[in-house]
Parts: sequence; C-alpha cells; structure tokens
Amino acid sequence: MIEELHDIVVIGGGLCGFACAVRSAWNGKKTLLVEKRPALGWESTWACQLDFGGTTDAVASRVVDELRRAGGLKGGRADAPILEMILDRMAAEAGVSVLFHSYPVRLVFEGDTAFGVVMGNKSGEQIVKAKVVVDATENALLWRQTGVKADLNAPAAKHVVFFSHPEGAMELPMVLSDEVKILPSVWEDEVCVEFMLEKVDALTARRKTPEILEFIREEVPQLKDALVTHSGNEPFPAALSVHFQEEHSKVKNLFGAGIWASEVENAPVGRLNLGEKVGAAAAECEGTTEFPAEMMTGSYISQPEVASDVLVIGGGTGGAIAAIAAGRRGVKTTLIEAGTSLGGMGTGGGIHWYCSGTGGGLQDEVDQRVSKLTPLFVGKWSVKGFHPGVKKLVLQQMAEEAGVDILLDTVVTGVIRDDAKAQAETEKAGTDTAIAISEAEEKMNRLLGVIAVGTEGVSVYHAKAFIDSTGDGDVAAMSGAPFIIGRERDNLTHTFSQSAGTLDNDGNLSFTNFDAGYVDPTDVDDLTRGRRLGLSLYWQDRFTAESRVLYIAPLVGLRQSRQIAGEYQLTLADEIAGRRFADGISFVTTFYDNHGFDYANESDEAALWIWPLGNFSRRIGCEIPYRCMIPRNVDGLILACRALSLTFDAHAGLRMQKDIQRLGEVAGIAAAVAAENGISPRAIDVKELQAVLKENGILDEKYRPKTAIPEGKPLELPAPDALEPEQTEALAWISTYAGSETALAMKGMLNSDDPNVKFRAAAALAWHGINDGVQELLKCVENREAEKTKGNKSAPIWQAAITFLGMAKDGRAIPVLLGVLKDKNATLDGLIGAVRALERIGDASVIPDLHEFLNRSDLPAERNLQISMGALKHMASAIEDAGWQIELAVAETLLKLGASKDEVRQIIEPHLDDDRAHVRRYARKLL
Repeated sequence: MIEELHDIVVIGGGLCGFACAVRSAWNGKKTLLVEKRPALGWESTWACQLDFGGTTDAVASRVVDELRRAGGLKGGRADAPILEMILDRMAAEAGVSVLFHSYPVRLVFEGDTAFGVVMGNKSGEQIVKAKVVVDATENALLWRQTGVKADLNAPAAKHVVFFSHPEGAMELPMVLSDEVKILPSVWEDEVCVEFMLEKVDALTARRKTPEILEFIREEVPQLKDALVTHSGNEPFPAALSVHFQEEHSKVKNLFGAGIWASEVENAPVGRLNLGEKVGAAAAECEGTTEFPAEMMTGSYISQPEVASDVLVIGGGTGGAIAAIAAGRRGVKTTLIEAGTSLGGMGTGGGIHWYCSGTGGGLQDEVDQRVSKLTPLFVGKWSVKGFHPGVKKLVLQQMAEEAGVDILLDTVVTGVIRDDAKAQAETEKAGTDTAIAISEAEEKMNRLLGVIAVGTEGVSVYHAKAFIDSTGDGDVAAMSGAPFIIGRERDNLTHTFSQSAGTLDNDGNLSFTNFDAGYVDPTDVDDLTRGRRLGLSLYWQDRFTAESRVLYIAPLVGLRQSRQIAGEYQLTLADEIAGRRFADGISFVTTFYDNHGFDYANESDEAALWIWPLGNFSRRIGCEIPYRCMIPRNVDGLILACRALSLTFDAHAGLRMQKDIQRLGEVAGIAAAVAAENGISPRAIDVKELQAVLKENGILDEKYRPKTAIPEGKPLELPAPDALEPEQTEALAWISTYAGSETALAMKGMLNSDDPNVKFRAAAALAWHGINDGVQELLKCVENREAEKTKGNKSAPIWQAAITFLGMAKDGRAIPVLLGVLKDKNATLDGLIGAVRALERIGDASVIPDLHEFLNRSDLPAERNLQISMGALKHMASAIEDAGWQIELAVAETLLKLGASKDEVRQIIEPHLDDDRAHVRRYARKLL
C-alpha cells in the first residue's frame, strides 16, 4: 500500500478527510487515506460529536442513510460505534485504501509541485507518493510547511461522558450551565453529558472528569445512581486551531480539507460536506507524474531536543507503572505514549479484568485507588473487573503526582545510536522474516536518543536510561537487538482480539473479548488490516439495544509480536519447574495460555503439555531473572513489556497485566538507579535492586508461585492401575525432565485398560525418542480414537497421536499417515499433523502422495477461532481462511524431502501476494 503510486493521498482520516477520499474514489481516482488513529471520522467516532442534523451533500447523505438503516440514528443523533463501522464499510466499498497509525511528518515538494508525504509510524518512516496531496489534518501541518503565514490558536474544547440507566424521564437536551449540558442518545437507556474545557487536551479532560461527575450526580436526580460506561477518547476542538493570514496557492497540487481551509459549520455534517467538495476538486487536478529521486528523502528534525533522566516509551500496561516508579525516585522522567490514555490493554484495550498473574508492589496501590474512585463512576451498578475509565484517571494522577512529563499522541519512529557518528537512524522496526537469535552477534550499541513524531512533527528525546514498553519491542529492535517473531515453525504469533464495551444481562459494565484473527503488529499495513477485520465482526444489518456495543476499544488486543533476545531467555520448562534465579526480580503466576489450534505446528514441548497431559489450565510460574529485561547488543535500554526475552512457549503465560505491571515497576526503579549513578541498566547492582524490591513487596515470598511439579526429589511413578487419567504429576515430571532411562518406566503404562493412560504413556515415550509406544499410537490413529484428554485445548486422541508418531520418526507410521491424507472426514489439524509427521519421518517416497493430496478439491480451509468472555451472541463468527497452512506445510515438507524446487515454488508463490503479513512472511521464509 505504502509503496504504490496513488492518484490522491488524503492525510487525515477525520470526517473531512473521509468524505474527500470517498468522493475522490467515486470519481475514479486511486485514493489512499492516512490516519494516525485506528479509526475514521474521529470527531464523531472518538470525540463523540454525534449531531448529524442539517443539509447533507452526497457523502453525508449516504452516511445518514446508512445510520438510519442500521438503527444507529435517532432524532438526528448518531451512535458512535455503529458510525465507525459504517465509515469503514463505505471506504472499503468505494475502493479507498486506508492506512492507520501513521503520522504526517513532511510534505515533499519543490516550487509549485508536491510529490508526496513523509509518514512516520512504529515501522519507521515511509514516503507516500501521489499525484495530488490533500491536507486534511486538524492543524494544517502540511499546508503550513509551504511557508504560508499562520497563527496557531489554543481553542476551547468539548468532552463527553456517557451514562446508562437514568432513573426517571428527562427533557433533553438539558442545559445545566454555560459549560455543561446533557444530550440524548440513540438508545432509551443512555444519555450523553458534554462539558467544556479550556483547551484541546486529553489529560485535561480526564483531570476534570471527577469534578463533572460529582456536579452531575448532585444536580440531576435521574443520574444520581446511573452508570458511567465510557467517555470520548479525546476532546473535540470548539474552534479553529490555526488561522491563515493570506491565501495559499503556491503548490498547485496540494489541497486543504480542514475547517481551517474554508468557512464551514464546525459540526459532523459540515465537515463531511466540506471534505466532499475538496475531494471533487482534487479529482479534477491532473497533478504530477514525475517524482525526482533527490526529492524523495526522509524527515527533517526541526523541533527542539528534549532531555530526561529516564525516558519511558509506551504508556501501556508496563510503561505507565514504570514511569510512576521512576518518577517517585526523584529523577526527571518523560513518558511517550502513542494513544490518548495510559494503561494499555486494561484501559484502551477494553480488557478490564485480570486473567491471572501475581499481585504486590505499586500495582496494589493502583488497584486500591481505582477501587476507592469507582463508586463515583458506577453509582449503584457494578463493573466486571475494574472500570477502565477510572484506571486511566488513576494512572494519570499517579504519574503527574510523581512529576512525570506525559506526552500523548506521540510515536517513536527511530533511534539515535553511538555508531555512524551518532547520526539519526530511522531504521524500520519490522523485518520481512524473523531474526534468529543465533545470527545476531553484533557489537554493543549505546542508545542515545529516540526520534518521535507527534501532531507537530518530529522531535528527538535524549535520556540517561531508556525503558521500552512499546509491547512490541520497537525501540530494542530499532537499536539492533536480535529478536524472534512467533513460533519457530511458521513464525505465527498468537491471535489478536478486538474488544468492545458492553452491558451484561444485569445492566452492569462488562466487555466482549474474542480471537479475531492473526496480525503482524510490526507492520502498520497489516495492523490496519487487523483493526478493520476486528471491526467487521461486530457488524449487523440492524442493531438493537440488546445487540449493540457501548464502544469499540481504541486499541487492538495484541497478544504477541517480537520477543527480544535478552541476556537470558526464559522457557516454558522454567515456568513449569518454578525455577529460581540468582538475579530474580519478580514472579510470574500463570498458565499456558496459548491461543493456537494447530499443535502440530507448535513445539514438541507444547504438544506434550497440552494434548496427552491436558495441562492448558494448570497453574505454573517461576522467578523472572533481570537478564530477561536486558536486550542483547543494546546498552542503556531495559525492557518492560510482553516483548521481554522469552521463548514462544514461555510467552503464552508471561504476558498478563499483573505480571507486566510488576515488570514495569522493576524497570522504573532500575532505570532510575542507572540514571542516578550514570551507568547502564545492565550494570546496576542486582542485589541492591532486589533489596528494594523486597522492601516494596515485589519479592515478598508470599507471592512466590507454587510449582506445577514438586520441587526436590523426583516423584515415584505409580503403578499403571493406580494412575487416574487426570493425575498428571508423575507424567509431567518424567515427560518433561527425566532422562530416557527413567522414562522407560512408563512402558508399563502401555498395559493399562484406560485409553487415556496408554495414550499419555505412548506419547511421552515418543517425546523421549523411545518407540515402544508406536503401536499404541498407530492403533489410536487407525481406529480414529475420538476420546479426548481432559483439559482445555485437548484434541481427539487419534489426531493428537499423529504428532507423536512424527516425533517417533518410525517408518511403520507412513501407511497410516497417508491414509489420513486420503480421509475425507479428517480435520484440518489432523491433515496438517499428518503432513508434519511425514516430514519428520523423512521418507522421500511419499513425495508423489503429497502432490496427490494437494490436488484434492475438498480440503478443509476454514478455522473457527475462539469466541469467549462475554462475546455477543449477535456477532459474526471469526473465521480464518487457513488453506495456506495446509499448502505451505506441504511445500515445506516437500522441500525437506528433496522434491523439485521449481514444483514447490509453484505452491509457494501464490501466497506471496496474500493480504495477510503472516502468510507472506512464512512463504518468503520457505523461498
């Protein structure tokens, strides 16, 4: 998308930019719409300006008609989440390409001609080429760069809060003062409170909210006990933020589509109508067809540089706590956050509930303050977990009390290192394929600063110590740290979710959370695709009060991307064994929460832990060594997010909010100590750090997790007839840690009358390379043994047995496995497992059979993803097109068996153009 040449690029996806792009596309122009938020029409979908009355032109009329048809319009008022889905659908239907999470940095122009725009995002910087450029930003950033004289203003703003369950009739709109009024909603059981702010600032809006809530509850009896469900993600400017002193006509193919460019009513319909007029005019402009190479360069850093003692990049789960912890140590701390609030998944991601994890430390204070403030927000109602709006506020309050300088709406695009004469490097954070840890033995890089882009362009931020809390390890990767992405086989990461706020059956605040699909968070194109996919699953032709959602979480629920290689890489075996470390700085208490389905593509360790042993929900945990937080090859940086140094399997459990909040506190203290002493975080005295952590409760022994297998001497193996199917302690220990001699003791279990016991023993023996249980595994497959091992994520024994036949590498399994490939009733994962097992056995004679298998016209190609945790029954099913998994598994097997590379290439190449980054990445890896 970014590399393509577009007829028109519209920078700014608000209502003006949206209408401009749609009109341009309607007029036959290839159009790209770029927006820094992950949503279109932010004025209404994020700032919740929902009055859609007035005269409408074509685009606005279509929006209003679609709202009315979907049940999202009443009395001229719109519903924000329904509108967000409609705008996205209209853009798609018009053929408009959309790119989210991307900030304009610089207009590329010379004389009277614009050639494109430099964009900045978490993937670095890119240049978007276009024949015509439209500036639809709120502050006319690109327009101002042409040299036209402008006055910048700080206008007043409006902010909104939504209440559910008012008691008694209300005559709306209701004006309470010059600053506060109550507006109706589309829904009978909801009202919207709008209040004025002195300036457009999300921090100010959040700061003022408690005062407004107290005022509302005192002045409006109907809302005394009502439930505050959500608020706008940001305020809406009540007036122009920029005024131009002169006409602008210097750049002939640059158009302005902000309210600063024309006198228009500062309301949703007025903005839509303006955007449409500009889109029609832009479509008439021929623009440029030449793009001088010397002009197509990156950004210019013109903003002043900022210096701190500690710089925290990312204000999410770990980053907010890290900044508070560092600030409380008295060091000058700056926090950079791409979103509009602090707290990450628990607040902006809509997952306001602790799945698992370990308490203690600073997070206990956060939870206590959240609990104390919650009654002001919920009235007589309640909330599942914690109230996300309250936690946003509490984290902000605590950070401000600690003296932290908070910068929202700002994303890091590059780093400054101590090599190449310390010149700024805006290196792309993502790569086409995962970097193997063993390949990256480079020199140590000293991190000196980061390059970040916000609403006013690019700035440089220096610090004595840096904390990477981006979630994806962006800063560490940009700085040269090695990393892995996803599981070893195909680099697939965990599924992502797209949460939304809802009311439960009792009317209390809850949320829906489900597996929406797979996405590559290091690729903004793919991140855009993922967000839009998540939105689409909420769509209904007609919404009702029972089927609608309160809001769509502004953050995509990313469970995983990179795992940065640190000085130690924690493993699942460490977590199972409850391992202790000399440099232990925290605990993790969790379970193996792998959202995968195709365990034939997972590690052998994972397959054993889940399928025979049924241990998905089994509690595991251990100490976390400080070395996991210190990235290899980078000095001056510490990790405090889910990207810390873990294997893929270990990450399945060590990513929960509580455990990451603990790591945030550790990182904040460590970075502050490093800054105070003028040393790198990797050089601090860990014993001194541990002493502080014991004092503040992080290392309190009461939080030490119980091990999944007993510490100390090995268990004695029970007799086969004494081992119940659910009694997995002995097998867990022997299967995972014992040597093959001890594992041989399991041979006796093959004589058990219980099929579960026999399967577990046979699988564990195969895992140890002992083939005594192969006949039992073969029997399971031949008979299609349908029984399942108890436990989540279990599979029919016959399907699970296929994977362990592959581990055994016994040629006797080939006929049975080929039979599976011909079985029209075999499941998707059973077929994948058979292909993988044949690959491990390594007999090239099956090459013709694999080609024949691919020629089947009835191969299953759909995977139903998990729907869980309050998902709405009205939602569309999340279905992944998984045909690529079968085809690329066969391709990889053929390559390893020595098949013709030209023939295999024909299987692989179609997947290079897949719109999903994870599919393209695996295909490139095979090539």
